[in-house]
Amino acid sequence: MLIFFVRHGETVDNVGGIYAGVRDSELTNHGILQARSLADYLRQSRCPVGLILASPLQRARRTAEAILDAQNGKTGTQTSAGDADPGRSQATIVKTPLLIEQDFGFYEGKPFYARSSESNKSGKDAHYDKHRQDPNFKDVESKESMAKRCDEFLDEFLVPAIHERDGQDIAIAVVSHGILLSNLWRRFLLRLARKSITIAPEVTAAKGQIILEHLGGWSNTGFLEVRLTSRSDPDAGLVNDLQLLSNGQGTVPASDALPSSTTNEAASTEVDGDTTTPPVPISTGEVADPDTPSVLFNVPPRSRGLASYDVNILTVNGQEHLRGVKRARGGIGSSKYDEGQKSLDSFFKKAKK
Repeated sequence: MLIFFVRHGETVDNVGGIYAGVRDSELTNHGILQARSLADYLRQSRCPVGLILASPLQRARRTAEAILDAQNGKTGTQTSAGDADPGRSQATIVKTPLLIEQDFGFYEGKPFYARSSESNKSGKDAHYDKHRQDPNFKDVESKESMAKRCDEFLDEFLVPAIHERDGQDIAIAVVSHGILLSNLWRRFLLRLARKSITIAPEVTAAKGQIILEHLGGWSNTGFLEVRLTSRSDPDAGLVNDLQLLSNGQGTVPASDALPSSTTNEAASTEVDGDTTTPPVPISTGEVADPDTPSVLFNVPPRSRGLASYDVNILTVNGQEHLRGVKRARGGIGSSKYDEGQKSLDSFFKKAKK
């Protein structure tokens, strides 16, 4: 079984350098192209995507729907309806607000702030200090709140879906947002047995040193791909509360998952960082790692539900599908996608007789 953790395509706010967490930013024309390229890539992947779990915000929903259409052989992607495989199970999509991006509070809809030449503080810190006493001020969603949402998603959606499809040659796609995905991955790690995580050699060859809790940012439509294989002994290597740090802050030990040449002891001794300000997404589509360093809040060991699985990380921030995908010139690629607009090719198609 495969799981793809996927970030949505490029949005208008990505291009404009605008904070968009719960704000329902729309995909650009280039973002739609990214989503469709990803959809076609996943259709030709190692196994079919049978279930798509998605954020209901339109940037994630449209990306998820592109994957759904390609899996089911519908038009709208490069895969035509005639390519549908009669013997292929139809994919389904489930949307849940648990996968919505971090709420940036008073930052929502505001531009990224540059560092002021008159202050040692970052632009966002200076802005925060200036406005935190304003009436109706709303702070940024906390790490604790995001951890709770991620745990609920795992308990209510992903873990049951994994068990229902155990042993099947099928994939699950989780389509969400950069910061939420980074937090979800860390919560996912806490559900795994101590020695169950391995990393594909091609990943370490391409990425170098890997710290499990900090795999880096998700590019637009970038994906993390992992393979889950059920193990006969569910208690083998199970991490219990005593193996986590005594103050309730812990990580899945990276030393058991990494080759000795890439082991980093710091991965298991992370300390909490500043939680008052959001990370700054980069306008090129990259999302900065939100918690560097971070806290992984404790999870009851017997409620994790994934202790009987081995996990192999196959791809980190996969972008193979974007090779050859070029942005349309003249600002068209960065413009808001309009479902009713005609593509350039449509102007040259001959009318059917």
